Amino acid sequence: MPSLLHISDLHRTTGPRLHNDHLIAAIASDAARWHAEGIPRPDVVVVSGDLIQGAGPGSTDPVGEIAAQYTEADDLLRRLADEFVDGDRQRVVVVPGNHDVSWSRARAAMAPAAACPEGIAQRSLDPESGVRWDWATQQAFEIVDLAAYESRLDSFRSFRTSFYDGLDPNPLAHGDDIAFFDYPDLDLAVIGFASWHGNDCFCDVGEIDSRLVAKSRELVKASSASVAVGVWHHSLVGGPRARDYMDQRVVHQLIDFGFSVGLHGHQHYPGAAPYEIRLPNLTSMAVISAGSLAVGDRELPMGERRQFNIVVLDPIAEVVTVNVRAMSSEGVFMGSHRDDFGGHTFVSLPLPHSPARPFPPSAVVRLDDAMTAVASGDYETALTLVASVGPTLTLQKRQIQIEALAALGKTDDLLSLLNPPHSADDVVRAVSILLDFERFDEAQGRLALGAPLLGGATTDEMAKLIEARRMAS
Repeated sequence: MPSLLHISDLHRTTGPRLHNDHLIAAIASDAARWHAEGIPRPDVVVVSGDLIQGAGPGSTDPVGEIAAQYTEADDLLRRLADEFVDGDRQRVVVVPGNHDVSWSRARAAMAPAAACPEGIAQRSLDPESGVRWDWATQQAFEIVDLAAYESRLDSFRSFRTSFYDGLDPNPLAHGDDIAFFDYPDLDLAVIGFASWHGNDCFCDVGEIDSRLVAKSRELVKASSASVAVGVWHHSLVGGPRARDYMDQRVVHQLIDFGFSVGLHGHQHYPGAAPYEIRLPNLTSMAVISAGSLAVGDRELPMGERRQFNIVVLDPIAEVVTVNVRAMSSEGVFMGSHRDDFGGHTFVSLPLPHSPARPFPPSAVVRLDDAMTAVASGDYETALTLVASVGPTLTLQKRQIQIEALAALGKTDDLLSLLNPPHSADDVVRAVSILLDFERFDEAQGRLALGAPLLGGATTDEMAKLIEARRMAS
């Protein structure tokens, strides 16, 4: 079951902020509690936009400020990668948000229109129109320098290019504003979108370039994964006075192309809802938002705290579970009991299999593949396959794990698996391993624990063996 650490809205800034040291320490400390709460450690880190705060109109050095903010964002993401995914930047999915757009560069590329264009109310929100409307000055503007206007996206693009530099395959091989991550070992494909198409100082709507949406179908089709996840920044709903959200119709297209899950940020509070497309088979997508990890206090919605999600995908059971972690006023992350989740710290949504994706192999097939891997000496693959089987076929899974861990010499993992013992063989194996490492007290403890499985005579013989090995050491 792949697990995703979903963070959003980092808002790294040169102003007052939560420093990276505090954020990393708080998340890592919280991670020590996840196992006890049934939450797995993440296989992938997903960052759904707004890495920086940007430079305000009064900034005397916007270029320097933005560069410093991206340096801080880069440090945070690399340290998260080190903490959770062994430093593998292939396992870190990053998309831009509206704060990653340079509004000063966009404004510099525009000039006041000589006359107000017809239909300005609609055209000013059209990313392809070339005209914008400034409500503050009641003035129409035209984009007169397309190259300068396009440069409003350069800082984020340069940051992300540098972040993924040297990776093979490179997630950005298919274009600046779409990122492709294929994880065969997780049976998962992730596509990162830029929802900033046409976004600038006067147009704050969210939109994904339709050409990129179409491109995503090719990329997902090229993957053998049974689950496809889309990531973007903007939310899908907004109030009657809001414009800074994305048209839901793009989600219907993604559902049609085989996506099962969508992750976004922007709204600074977590949420989860199923979106449906009324095809004959009622195909749907689970759309999940993460709260802001580090925005300023004044930008948090009333009653919300700094947050992140752990999203667990179970394609066999067809369930996606969203675990929300929130920071207390003391700076400690913990499970967030949410009214909209029924008072729980998590919520589960259906994860129906998309007819456009390959069906995941059954538990029996995966177990058979794991046995084949053990027979061929590919023990790491065997362990990965067994971990993906789920809660069924427990005895068969355990035997494969024992054989693989023993062959790999992963002694502590094997001892943990053998505790408590399920059979006399488990007791003998555990005691033998501990004797080989001269851990005599532990061997005695394992023998006492497993005595009911061994019988009196065998227990006495092994007790004598422990004492003899202790005296000989």
